[in-house]
Amino acid sequence: MKKRNELTKDNYLMIGVLFLNAIYGVLLTYLHYNQTFFVEGAPFEADLSFHIRMAVEDNWFYSFTAFIYVFLYKLPFGNMLIALFLAVCHLGTIYGTYLLLKEIWKHYGLQLKNGMTYLLATGLNLVMAFYVKAVNYRHYIGYQNATVWHNSTYICMKFASVFVLWYFLKLMNSYKEKLTVKQWITFSLLLVLSTGVKPSFLLVFAPVMALMLLADLFQKVKFSKIFAFGMTVVPSLAIVLWQNLVLFGEDTGNGFIIKPFYTLAQRSDNPKVALLFSVLFPAIVGIFHIKDVWKDKVYLGSLMIWAVGFLEVFLFVESGNRSKDANFMWGYSISLFVLFVISLVRLVRDFKNKNFLSKFKSLRYAYLGVATACFVYHILSGIWFLGILLTGATYFS
Repeated sequence: MKKRNELTKDNYLMIGVLFLNAIYGVLLTYLHYNQTFFVEGAPFEADLSFHIRMAVEDNWFYSFTAFIYVFLYKLPFGNMLIALFLAVCHLGTIYGTYLLLKEIWKHYGLQLKNGMTYLLATGLNLVMAFYVKAVNYRHYIGYQNATVWHNSTYICMKFASVFVLWYFLKLMNSYKEKLTVKQWITFSLLLVLSTGVKPSFLLVFAPVMALMLLADLFQKVKFSKIFAFGMTVVPSLAIVLWQNLVLFGEDTGNGFIIKPFYTLAQRSDNPKVALLFSVLFPAIVGIFHIKDVWKDKVYLGSLMIWAVGFLEVFLFVESGNRSKDANFMWGYSISLFVLFVISLVRLVRDFKNKNFLSKFKSLRYAYLGVATACFVYHILSGIWFLGILLTGATYFS
């Protein structure tokens, strides 16, 4: 009877979360529909209208989304169809995060109800920097954020990237015994899809995957297995070469240079403090798990993805007419998402592990309470900013 009641509660929670997701989808459709019409000085400022015009009017195809926009725009109610497409990508990202969390629960031997897992997946796709007006007046610009509502290529890339991470976790250990042709093609296509939309995820993920495979080689995993798994990245590298020609060809005048901290400091009131407040929840969790990093392959890999993303945005800046666009920030944004996911998993494990800080109960309760409150405020910061965007305000607000 008790087990049945628990299942019923979880079913009710799942229904409630799915209902909230449906409302979220409607709000996003409204937001993106208005963003498709943006002109200079009008409400609902976003990159979306520029992405559509570059594809439809200029025939500039540097992203897979351009092909989708051209197709949908020519249909009746094209703007609405584009808005619906992006709303589906948002909701699909939440579902992908749900699958990712379930795979991580399995990896760690954790048991968490489906409704709660979906609720956490939803929250992870709302997190933004821990907003404090005195640190940085604007909610988005000046901080670094994992959640974005104004840039359509990031939205679509994040959607595909979550499924890359989910499938990578499924293959991370099993490939050592067997990697089927179907698995190779599936993982490779997911990477191609993510990269074809925007290469930012590949640029933070591929170096870490290479290091993890190198570590497997030192642990006597067969070279043939490692080579086969590593080759899944090659088709995506070909996509990057195509994008590089389009964006940085000789005729464009664009390139990139090394200019430390330039992008992170750009348009920020207090760049160093804002940098910390953008990762406040993961930082709190990380302080209590410094010793665990080298013992946990998934946690270490996630931190490495974040570190690669940070180094890229810290060091590199585009030159030419794209120098103010902060495009290396997108890799850091997706790496922040990975960092928040693994930090939340760590927090859940700490709640479940009664032995964690058992000798320091006051410290345990303080840590769990502060970390949870911090994570919730990261979510509230995202909801707050989404509400601002829904009024038609610019993302510079």
